[in-house]
This record gives sequence, structure tokens and C-alpha cells, in this order.
Amino acid sequence: MLVLVYISMRTSLNERLRVDLEHLQRQLILEKPNPHWNYTNSWRRIGNASLRHEIYSAYFDARTEIIGNVRMDEDQITIGSLRIFATLPVRLRDSKVSCIVRFADFSSQEIVAEEAGAMHDVHNNSFAAWSIMCPLHASRRDPMRLPQAVALSYASNRLSHLSPSFIQISYPRNMTSLFTKSRPAISVCVGPLQENYSNVLRLVEFVEMYRLQGAAHFYFYYVEASNEVQRVLAHYQRHGLADVFEWNVQPHLQDLHYAGIVAQFNDCVYRANVVDNYRYAAVVDLDEVLMPLKHNSLADYLRQCDEGRTAGFVFRNVFFYRKDSNDTFNSPTHVLNRLLYTQSKVRRTLEIMPAYVRSKLVVNTRSIVEMGNHQVYRSAPGFVDHVVHPTVGLLFHYRDKCINCKMVLIVDYTARRFGSLLFDRVDTTCLEVFMDRHGICELA
Repeated sequence: MLVLVYISMRTSLNERLRVDLEHLQRQLILEKPNPHWNYTNSWRRIGNASLRHEIYSAYFDARTEIIGNVRMDEDQITIGSLRIFATLPVRLRDSKVSCIVRFADFSSQEIVAEEAGAMHDVHNNSFAAWSIMCPLHASRRDPMRLPQAVALSYASNRLSHLSPSFIQISYPRNMTSLFTKSRPAISVCVGPLQENYSNVLRLVEFVEMYRLQGAAHFYFYYVEASNEVQRVLAHYQRHGLADVFEWNVQPHLQDLHYAGIVAQFNDCVYRANVVDNYRYAAVVDLDEVLMPLKHNSLADYLRQCDEGRTAGFVFRNVFFYRKDSNDTFNSPTHVLNRLLYTQSKVRRTLEIMPAYVRSKLVVNTRSIVEMGNHQVYRSAPGFVDHVVHPTVGLLFHYRDKCINCKMVLIVDYTARRFGSLLFDRVDTTCLEVFMDRHGICELA
């Protein structure tokens, strides 16, 4: 009985400490150390090049509730943590990984990582996406300052300490938004474009469909993409609708699951949260559309159904197949680009796959600690998943190759309610980008 009382008292004290810390943290004046950082990352080698260890990005995370050991005493206060994404061997020999943080005056400090390990979805590969978290504690006697850059250091890669590979730390574009409510807008994290991706029409249709659903911004990462696809990406970038990042994982295409998609999705969700302050991120591939069935759009669904403590809204998967015949009955005669996949493919699988099997999600970015390809693997305390009932919403997955070509198909016209606006938006974009081709977007 005494043990239980002692544990209860410790838990209560810990909760009060965290509440007090959060209140004090909001009173701090935190200034971005490098206001000229343009937030463009690329994969960089760590230490010994022959080991093929790489680091991509680092984010300042103000959430103290995800830190195991916080400090708030006369000497130090916890101000947040750094979340770093890297590609390392699944079985790294080191028991300790450290962050070397560098400040604007080029002074540095080594911090032992509180968390360091391969994320989920390794799929028997020799390399994996790693997530590393290093807590940041500041002196209460010295002027407050934030680190500008960070590198990883561990014993099995000796050069990681002797010649550290520093990368810039990403902070909010506007530091005043650090503790404000997130913007109730939807961003879209798109899986990596690879194998010289060239399906221009699908790309334009994808963006315009999600814009009709309420999406405000898109994040694209490309391994390889055709010149035409890059023209489309540049168009959306110029209009402030997209950020486009090189995803130079070529050295690991054979030993890292699906071009490092887990690292990419995690980087994207943290970017949407930390840098741009978007409340929601739809985590999808180019052949996937999250489709509400009883609401006018994804934005309407979230506005009406999000009660604030949901980590991820899980949409269960149904397939539409490319080999199925095209139904162009609703294609207006005047349109230039008629074969839109969401409008011409109207038969889907009767079977609805279980939750977390090929599911995709819209997540609350403030809740995510570790994102997977088909589910949230770890969320902040107090957040839970919500599996969307299949009568309320589904993931429409337009597959080029069928999983089981003998599955029973049924007619589903749900996506056609966007048809009139979608055809016009696609044609308008294709005309703006490909005037030299009379507004025709190529369908690979």
C-alpha cells in the first residue's frame, strides 16, 4: 500500500512539474538563430563515406510532454528537443548516440540522445530510417540561445566525432507561432517520386482533387522525375502551393524500404508542424485519395468531427484498377484532358481492407512522434487514433497493378461529385504549364 501511495505521489509531482514547465516555457523569448535559413535539406554523409551513414534534417520540437527527463531547477530549464532523421544500419553497434549542437558563435555542446533507434517498417532491409531525439536544456543564469546546427556522433563511426557533418536546424518560419494554435488547414505529404516519374496528368489531377477537398499546401520529395513533372512542380511552387525537395537516396535504393518513405513521411509531418504550423497533414501517395462519403470535403469532415485529441483519422482501403475499362460518360466534350483517373475508373473492390492494412491517414501534426506508412506508431500523451467508419469515409486507391485481379468489383460514383470543377481546374493548370502543347498533360 505504501508503495502505491509513493508511486501516486511521484506521478502527481511529475505532472505538476510538467504543467509548471509548460507555463514557464511559454514565457521565454526564443529567437531563431539563423533567420536566413531557407529550409531546403538533402541527404548528407556522416563521417566515413564507405559506411554510407546519412543525415537529412533536424527540427526544434517545443513539446516537453514527449521528453522523458525534463529539468526545471535553479540552474537549468528544459526548452524543448531536437528531432533528427537519418539513414543508419538497422543493427548499429553503438549503445550511445550523441548530438553535437553548434551555436551562432561556433561554440558547440554534446548532448546524449534520449531516444535513438530505427523506426518501424524496416521490411528486412539492412538500412533503416532512424529517429533521434536530443533534449535541450538551457541555463537560467545565462542569456537564452538556441542552437543553429546539429551533427550526430557515435563510436562506430569515428569520423562522426572528428569531422562532424552539421545540418541546419529547422525552426518555425514565424517564431511567434511556436506556442499559438496551429492553423486549421490541411497540408499533404506525398510519397517520394521515383523511377523517373512521368505521369503528368495524374500529378495535376491529384493536386487539384485535394485542393477541392480543402488542402492548402503540398510537400513533394523526388528521387527521379521527368522534365514535364518538374515543370508542374515548379508551377505549384511558384504559386506558393507546394514545397519541392530533392530526395537523393540513390545509394540506398536497394537496401532501404521504398526509397526511405518512412523517413520522408516523418520529415514531412514534422515540417508541416514545426516550420509551417499546419494542424493537419494527409499522408498519402499519388494514387490515393482520402474520400469522405457523407461530407462535402475532407476539410468539412475534419471541421465537424475532430474533437481535438485525435492523432490520426484512419481511412480504410479499397482498390480501383488501371486495367479496368474507362467510363468517360461524365467527361464534358469541351475538355482537353478527359481521362482523369478519379472520373473514368468507377468500379472498386467490394472488400474493404481492415484498418492499418494499406490504410492512409490525416494526422494532427502536433500529436505525431513517429509516423508510419499506414499508421501512427507513436503519438504524444493524450492522443489516440480514430478509425473512420467505412460508411463515412474510405481511401480510394487507384492501383496500376491489381493485388488480386479476381476480387469482386462494385460501381462507386462518389468521386464524380467533384467532376465538373476538377475537369476545369486540370485543364486550366495544364494550359498554364503546357501552353506549348496546347494544354495537354501527358498520361504515362
